Amino acid sequence: SSGAGASKHVFGTFLPPPPPPPATRTARKEMRLGSTSPASASSKTAIEANSNTQLRTLYPPSNATNNGTLEVDSTHTLYYEQYNDPVNAPLNALFLHGGPGAGCFPNHARFFSPDHYRVSLLDQRGSGQSTPKGETTNNTLATLVQDIETLRIHLGYDRWDVLLGGSWGTTLALAYAQTYPERVKGMVLRGVCLFRQAEIDWLFARNGGADILNLEGWKEFEKAVGIDADEMTSQVNGSGKGPNRDALNRYYDCLLGRDSALRVSATASWTKWEMSIFSLNRKEKQNKSGNSDSPLLVWDRMCGWSFQDEFGPTDAGETDELATKKAQSLRRFSSDNAPEECFGFGDLTSSTPRTIIDDNAKQHVDARLRKLPPNVTVEQAKTFVPAQAMLTCYYSTNVEYVMGQHRNLLSAKGIERLRNIPCIAVQGGEDAICPPDSALDLVQSWPEVELRIPLGAGHSMYHAEICSELVKATDRFAGIGNS
Repeated sequence: SSGAGASKHVFGTFLPPPPPPPATRTARKEMRLGSTSPASASSKTAIEANSNTQLRTLYPPSNATNNGTLEVDSTHTLYYEQYNDPVNAPLNALFLHGGPGAGCFPNHARFFSPDHYRVSLLDQRGSGQSTPKGETTNNTLATLVQDIETLRIHLGYDRWDVLLGGSWGTTLALAYAQTYPERVKGMVLRGVCLFRQAEIDWLFARNGGADILNLEGWKEFEKAVGIDADEMTSQVNGSGKGPNRDALNRYYDCLLGRDSALRVSATASWTKWEMSIFSLNRKEKQNKSGNSDSPLLVWDRMCGWSFQDEFGPTDAGETDELATKKAQSLRRFSSDNAPEECFGFGDLTSSTPRTIIDDNAKQHVDARLRKLPPNVTVEQAKTFVPAQAMLTCYYSTNVEYVMGQHRNLLSAKGIERLRNIPCIAVQGGEDAICPPDSALDLVQSWPEVELRIPLGAGHSMYHAEICSELVKATDRFAGIGNS
C-alpha cells in the first residue's frame, strides 16, 4: 500500500462536525440509529454478527505479510512488521507500543479491519526485536519521533491515516503528530500518558500516590533495593513531604548497572510492583451476553460531558452537571485547574542522563538479593536483558533529558499543531497505571478530542470494554458501519 493508494480513500465518517443535538435524549438516540455509514460487504457482515449493542472484539488473527529492518544510526537497527493485503487495504495505520520498551505483538494488528487497513507494527529503539535490546544510547523521545518518520518514508506513505498509541505510545503519538502534523490524518489514544513528572512519581515515588494503594507491595519494592521499610509508616502519605524518588534511583543503578545478578533480582521486584498496580480494582469479568455492564462517560465538544450507551447520551436522568462532576472525581494526583503543576521539571536541572553508580547499588542492596535464583545460571544472567524494565526506568529517571523539546505536550504551541487532527481517546476509569488525570488534562487543553471513559475498566488494551472502544474507533476512521 502506498501513500497514493491511501489518498484515494474517502473518509466518510472521519469525525465530522456533528449536527446540532436534538432537544431530547430520545431524539438523540433516534438520530444516532439513523446515521450509519456505508461499509463493505465483508465488514458489514462482521458488524451484523457483532453489533454495536454488544462489545466489539478483535478482528481475526493473521500472519505478517511483510517485515524488515531499518538501520537508523550506528547503534540502533529497528524491526517492523506489516499486516493485511496492501492492494485491498487502502488505509495506512501504525501501532505504537507502550513501556517504554514493551515491543509489539501480532495481536496489535487485530484492532484494525483487515479489509481497510494496512497495519505497521514498529519495535521502538531497544524494544522487541529491534537491536541492541535494552540499549539506552541515543534513545530519547526525539529519536523515536524521527524513527517513525524514517519508517513512513521507507514504506513510501504520504502520511499515516491512523496512529494507534497506548500508554507510553500515546506520548509518542502526540509528540510525532506535533512534529509532523501534516503526516497524520487521525489518532486513537488508549490510557493517556503525557510522561510528566507527576505521572512518574505516581507510580515510582514514595508519596507519589500509587504507593498508598498497595502499601505492603511498596514496602517490598523499596526493600528489594535496600530501603528500610520501617521508615515508611510515618513518612508515606501524610508526612507533608513531597515525592521521594530514592527507590527509582536505586533501581536505575540495579537495572542498568553491570551486575547481572542485581539486574535479575531487580527486574523481578520491579515487575511485581508494576503488576500489582496494574491489577488493582480490575473489573475484567465480561458477562456471558457480551454486553457492557460499565457506564460510559464521554466528552465531546458538541455535548460536553455525558453518560452514554450504544445509542448516545442516556435517558437515565443523569445531567450534564453530574457527568462533569463524575469526570473530575476520577482524578488521582492533580486538580482540574492547574495541569501545568504535573510537569514539575524545576528540580531536574541535568540535560544529560543520570550516571549509573554500580557501587551504590551493591552497597545498599541486601547480599541475598544479589544471589541468582536457583533456576537461573550465571550465563543466563549475563545475557538477560529485561528491555521494558530497563527502558521504563531509564526514561522515568531521566525524564527531562529524554523528553527534551516535547517535555510539555500540553503547551499552547504544541496543541495548536494538533487542532486539525481528529482524535479519539479511550481511558479506563479505574486505570491505576495511567490514571485519568492525563486524559482529562488533554481534553481541557485540546477540547476537540473525543474522550471515551468506560468507568469500570483498567489499563489493559484487552479489557473487554477498552478493546471494544478501540475497535469501534478504528472502524469509525475507516467509515465502517454504525460504530
